[in-house]
Amino acid sequence: MSEEVSVTNEEFDLQIRFVSKNVSKSFIKQKHIVQGEPFIWGVEITNIGNKPTPEGRITGAEIHDLAEKFFQYMEEEEKSVKSLNPQETVYIELDRASVYLEGIQWAEIIIEPKVENCQFKTYQYEAHHNRTIAFSNSEDDLNKWMDSIYIQKRSELLQARTNQYILVLTLITVWESVIGLSETLKAISTGLEFLLSNAAKFFGYLGSLL
Repeated sequence: MSEEVSVTNEEFDLQIRFVSKNVSKSFIKQKHIVQGEPFIWGVEITNIGNKPTPEGRITGAEIHDLAEKFFQYMEEEEKSVKSLNPQETVYIELDRASVYLEGIQWAEIIIEPKVENCQFKTYQYEAHHNRTIAFSNSEDDLNKWMDSIYIQKRSELLQARTNQYILVLTLITVWESVIGLSETLKAISTGLEFLLSNAAKFFGYLGSLL
């Protein structure tokens, strides 16, 4: 009778971070994804172990809400991930999307080694506490990763901009009522004329020395 040989899968540690960039010119400088606006998203993968990782592939990537209602999938069937040396990082762009919900949502990927008898144990990065924590300690969650993301409410950003415009207009109105806009423009004009006049004299003096 032949004996069954148990095979132990070798684990490799990967820290994964969600990365996004707003595409809309109106919100391109915003830190978070903006509700209803187009963005590019992907992940940064870092080998935090002490040995090179095997090549891998991302076979699934999606964004979903807390009730696990999926509304954004990676269009391609898979994305290749190269072998990483210890502490080496690679960025993988996954998709372009627009999400019409706001608040806390979830990003999730499935990442598998291309060689047999290997597993990826994934970790999340907590920026607020500057620490790395395991996504899960369950064997069922090997080769999986998930983390929360934040989507900024669009109306809040538009209201903030409106408030800034109102503040500027209010300051101009107050300034005009106290000092007068025409007097301010005259003062600016006089100041510029004085500076230009003195600059011309200074350069003329330098020219006489040469």
